[in-house]
Amino acid sequence: MFKSIRTKSVVLFTLAAVASELAVGLIGIFSTVRSFHSDFEKAVYSTFTDDLKQQLTAAANAVSIPDQQSGGTGVIINETGPDNIENLRDIVASYSDALGLRTSAEFCILDRNGAVVYSSRGSSAVEASEVTADALAGTEAFSNPLTAEFSDYALPLMSGDSVRYIIYIKDTMSVQHAVTDRLWNDLLLSVILTGAAALILSIFISSSVLAPVKTLSAQIRKLAEGERTALSASERNDELGELAGALIYLTASIRKKNDKKLTEQTKIETILQNMSDGIMVFDSKGKLTLINLEAKKLLNRKYVDDITFNRFFKEINADITLEELQYAPPEESAEREIKINDLMLQFSFAPVSKENKEGDIIVIVHDVTKHERLERARRDFVADVSHELRTPLTVIKSYADILADTPDAEPEVRTRFLDTISSETDRMTKIISDLLTLSKLDENANYTRPDDDIDIRSMLEGLAERLELTARKKNQTITYTPINDVPHIIGDRDGLERVFTNIISNALKYTPTGGEINIFSSKVYNDIIVKVSDNGIGIPKDQLPNIFDRFYRVDKARSRDKGGTGLGLAIAKQTIESAFHGKISIASELNKGTDVTVTIPAPKR
Repeated sequence: MFKSIRTKSVVLFTLAAVASELAVGLIGIFSTVRSFHSDFEKAVYSTFTDDLKQQLTAAANAVSIPDQQSGGTGVIINETGPDNIENLRDIVASYSDALGLRTSAEFCILDRNGAVVYSSRGSSAVEASEVTADALAGTEAFSNPLTAEFSDYALPLMSGDSVRYIIYIKDTMSVQHAVTDRLWNDLLLSVILTGAAALILSIFISSSVLAPVKTLSAQIRKLAEGERTALSASERNDELGELAGALIYLTASIRKKNDKKLTEQTKIETILQNMSDGIMVFDSKGKLTLINLEAKKLLNRKYVDDITFNRFFKEINADITLEELQYAPPEESAEREIKINDLMLQFSFAPVSKENKEGDIIVIVHDVTKHERLERARRDFVADVSHELRTPLTVIKSYADILADTPDAEPEVRTRFLDTISSETDRMTKIISDLLTLSKLDENANYTRPDDDIDIRSMLEGLAERLELTARKKNQTITYTPINDVPHIIGDRDGLERVFTNIISNALKYTPTGGEINIFSSKVYNDIIVKVSDNGIGIPKDQLPNIFDRFYRVDKARSRDKGGTGLGLAIAKQTIESAFHGKISIASELNKGTDVTVTIPAPKR
C-alpha cells in the first residue's frame, strides 16, 4: 500500500504512538467502569446483611389480612391506612446512604406477582429481567455486568414457602455513563494530540534518517547507469556513513571484476568472430545463442533468429538430434559432412559438458570444399595418368609382341610398326615431361625462376612467324597485331613462351581449314594483356569451368589424335599464376570460335 519507506516509517511510528495512548486510555476507562460496578456490588452486598434481611422479613409479615379472593393469607393494599409496606420503605430508607439510593439507584417494592407497590421514583412498572424472575421464584439475585445498561438486585421476602414482597434495587448507572463519556472524550482528544505530536516527530526523524539514504540511492542509480564517479565518500560517522563506505568498496570490487570479465568476453568474442571456421552454440533447449560471421557466410544465412538445433540439421539432412548428443557416451564424437550451396561443409559437434546432460552444444563448421576438390582431383589425376600412360604402353607392347612373333615380317610392315612404337614412346616422353613441369610449378616455393628480360612483343612476333608454316598447311592465316607499346618484364622466358606456344597451337589445331587466328597485345592501365582469338570449333559452355583441369579434353578421341595430352592449359594456367602472378581466362562459343586472354601485371616504374 505504502511504497515509500519514509511514509511507512511515519505511519508506523504514528500508529504506534496512537495505539499506546489508546491502550492506556482504554485501560483507564475499563478500570473506572469496573470500579463503579464494584462499588455498587460492594454497597449492595455489604448492606444487605442477615440483620437487614431479618428486619425486612419481619416487617413484611407484621400485618396479616385475609385475602378473600385467594382464600389464603396475603397483603391487601387499600385506602384504609398505612400497612407494612410503609415499614419496609422506612427500613430501606434508613439504609439509603449505604445503598447509594440518593444518586442513580431506584428502590422498588414488588408484590408476589411482580407488580410495583412502591417506587422511590414513582415508577408504575419494572422491566422484567432474570433478577426479578429469580426473585419471584424465591431466590436472591444480583446482576452487575460491565456491558449492561443497568445493574439490579432483588431480595424476596418470604412468608413461609411463598414470596410476600420483593425488595428491588436498580442502578441506571447514569453517573457512571456520564463519567465514562467524559473519559472517552478526554481519550479522543489525547489520541488526537498524541497522533499529531507523533506524526510531526516521525516526519522529522524520518527526514533526518532517510535524506542521506535518498542521496545514496541517487548516487547508486547514477553508478548503475555508468557514471563511475557518482559514489563519493560520506562525511557521516554513523551507520549510514559505514554503509556508504561499504558500497564504495563493493562498487570498486564489482567494477574491477566487470572490467576484467568484459575484457575477457571481448577477447573471446573477437576470437570467435574472426576465426576461419564457423562457430555455432546451442543451449540445452536447442536454441541458437551464438553464431559468428564465418558461420553465417558458410551457411549463406543473414537471418538466424529462427534456427533451432533439431529443425536446422533436419533441413540439411545431417541425421543428428540434440538428444543424441546430450546422452551420447563421452568417448563418442560426432561429425557430419553436408553439401550446402555448392560448398562441402564439415560439422563437428562438441557438448560443453559430457556429464551435464543439459549442457550447451558447440558446433564447428569447417569448409572442406577445397580439400574435397583436391582429393577428387588427386584421384582423377592418378586415374588420368594411369590411362594416358597405359594407352601408349599397350600399343608399344602389342606392336613389339607382333614383331617378336613375326621375325620374317616384310620390311615395310616392320618399319611401320617401329614408327608407331617410336611415336608412342615420344608421346609418353611428352606426358612425363609435362608432368615434371607441373610438379616444378606446384612446388613454386622451391622452384628458382630465371630473371630473364622478356620482350613480349618480340616473342609474339617470333611465334607468329614460326607457326605460320603450320597454318599454311591448313590454308589458315595467323596475324599478330600490337595495339600499343608493351613494356618489358622480368621472369621465366621459356615458361612464358611455352604458354603462348600452347595457346596458339591449340588455336591452329581446333580451327578448320581456311580459318583465322589473330594475336593481340596491349597495355591497359597497369596490366599487359595478350589475346589469342580464332574462329574454330569452340568449346561447349558447360565444359568451360573444367577446361584448365589436368588431363581434361573436350573431345578426348580427337585431342589424342592431334597429339594432345590434356596438360597444356593446366601448365599455362599454373605458369601464369605462379611465375607471373597473372591470370588466364577463356571465352568460347560452340562452332563460332574461342578467345584466350592472358593478363600479366606490368612492372612498376
